[in-house]
Amino acid sequence: MSPALLPLALLSGLAGLIAFPVSGVYRRHTRSTSLRDVAHILVGAVLSVVLLALMASVLTVTAQVPLPVYVIQFLLAVPALSALRVVARSRELARQNKRLMAQHADKIPVLLVGTGASCDLFVRSLRNTGSKYQPVGIIDDARNTQGLYFHDVQIIGSLLDPDCLIARLKHCNMLPQRLFLTEPVTHFESDGIRKLISWSEAHGIAVSRLAGLEELGTEADADKSSLRTVKPEDILDRPQKAVERSMLRELFQGRRVLVTGAGGSIGSELTRQIASFDPAELVMIDNCEFNAYSIDMDLSQNFPDVARRMYVASIRDAARVNAIFERHRPELVFNAAALKHVPLVELNPCEGVLTNVIGTRNVADAARNVGAIAMVQVSTDKAVNTTNVMGATKRVAEFYVQAQDRITNETEEMTRFFSVRFGNVLGSSGSLIPLFQRQISKGGPLTVTDRKMERYFMTIREAVQLTLVAAASGLTLDTSHGEIFVLDMGRPVKIVDLAERMIRLAGLTPYEDIDIKFIGSRPGEKLFEELFDASEERRECGIPGVSSARPDGVAIARLRATILKLEQAAAVGDELSVKRLLKDLVPGYGINGLRSVDVSDSIKKPVLTATDLLPKNDIPAVDAGAEQPRLSAGR
Repeated sequence: MSPALLPLALLSGLAGLIAFPVSGVYRRHTRSTSLRDVAHILVGAVLSVVLLALMASVLTVTAQVPLPVYVIQFLLAVPALSALRVVARSRELARQNKRLMAQHADKIPVLLVGTGASCDLFVRSLRNTGSKYQPVGIIDDARNTQGLYFHDVQIIGSLLDPDCLIARLKHCNMLPQRLFLTEPVTHFESDGIRKLISWSEAHGIAVSRLAGLEELGTEADADKSSLRTVKPEDILDRPQKAVERSMLRELFQGRRVLVTGAGGSIGSELTRQIASFDPAELVMIDNCEFNAYSIDMDLSQNFPDVARRMYVASIRDAARVNAIFERHRPELVFNAAALKHVPLVELNPCEGVLTNVIGTRNVADAARNVGAIAMVQVSTDKAVNTTNVMGATKRVAEFYVQAQDRITNETEEMTRFFSVRFGNVLGSSGSLIPLFQRQISKGGPLTVTDRKMERYFMTIREAVQLTLVAAASGLTLDTSHGEIFVLDMGRPVKIVDLAERMIRLAGLTPYEDIDIKFIGSRPGEKLFEELFDASEERRECGIPGVSSARPDGVAIARLRATILKLEQAAAVGDELSVKRLLKDLVPGYGINGLRSVDVSDSIKKPVLTATDLLPKNDIPAVDAGAEQPRLSAGR
């Protein structure tokens, strides 16, 4: 046997040089090793052993080699060749996982439904470092798979037991931002998928379906008139920030919470997110009957177990506000009620003062009177170095909330006061996405005020989540300095870039299929918005995605006196006095072109319209029947 070892080894090498290239082993990249590669190795090993046996039978010295030797050669060749590829693949996966972990914070957390071929391909594709998604779990459509891993993603429940699944999702520390159906809806159990989608929509989780293999490539051939729906989060260049829910649940669970402006864009999302933490009672105030009805119906369907009370009321009415507060004695108060559209408030400054200033004062005073734990004022970047009435009124509201928090610091009272400031939210009423979608559906053009105009943007859900986090974290601060929590909105984005992106997301080409026109800035609009005023001290507050601003503030005595004068002037429609008082109180806010008016003459009138104090040739002409296509810079 020993004289045959050397010739047999040489023949074995020769057989491998012939068989393995023929079987395609060397054409398979080691970084993509899979079971398919093992099949090629098996074929190559069989061919090499057969070829070796044939060549060995020809030579006299190797003709007597027993059959078990060839079997052993096969059994050694397969694991040896496989092990080399498995090691190479493992090293590649380790490098990719290291890069993925480094980028984990920028990923969008998603929840997958189904474990079919589309799910398999999607999870495999996530190993590409360019992917922006991070799966946090898979929902199976079969029983008894909970706790198992599909690739490296855990199965967290089954659609066949939707109640148990939803109960488990409610107590997740971090909710996904998107829910991906990996199969058509009809593939899943009807009751389970219906409950899951309903729960997702109630929590602001976007529901999408992954395209199947049979659908790939069909979009290019589709009619361009069949436009895709553009979601607000689709046009952001950055991922939304995810927050941990345990701290929020601890703050809201079992507490009485009141939200003003509860039917608006921000207010309705506030109520939904707060309702998901099982408060003892949720009290809502809104001045619009339809908005009040809509959010009340939404909560009745998605959070039927949460005790709630809806009031159609105005925060301008101090007596009404105080009566509601005395009846329910809320522990946490969120003031989201406001007039927010810059051009409209510019034309109606008295209304802006009555809602944004007087209303905020009424809510803050009522919160202190009932001993609330905290009152949170929803503010805006328009209040920073403002050039418009809306921003000036919101700046005065910030001053008042800050002054109230400093009073808390100087007395034995317990009510804390915070302002949370952020920029434009995508998808809110009157914002650019609904406007651009209408214009795209009509074939364009899209109207943008100025090519250089920039704004900060975030989604409604992201803004509200960070608002709640700022409120919860603010209560842990030892002292009260009237902090204004400023949400991290990333870098400002040019409006024209967003317009072009929306056109592309709709499957069209900017300036070819849909044109973009620049129509000039409107009254009170700035080309650039800022998040921090020049007089503010900027600090890190230890909250991810949130910074702290500490303005110099205004003494409470001066504030109360000026706000009282503002209230009196606004009540009689004295726009000139309102603007002068705002100019005196808000640094940097200027008034251009004010003409001299005898204020005593205006006070004699019971009510003045917005045009009574303007020259006749300054009255803007408005076509009541035409849609105003200009971009809204307010939220």
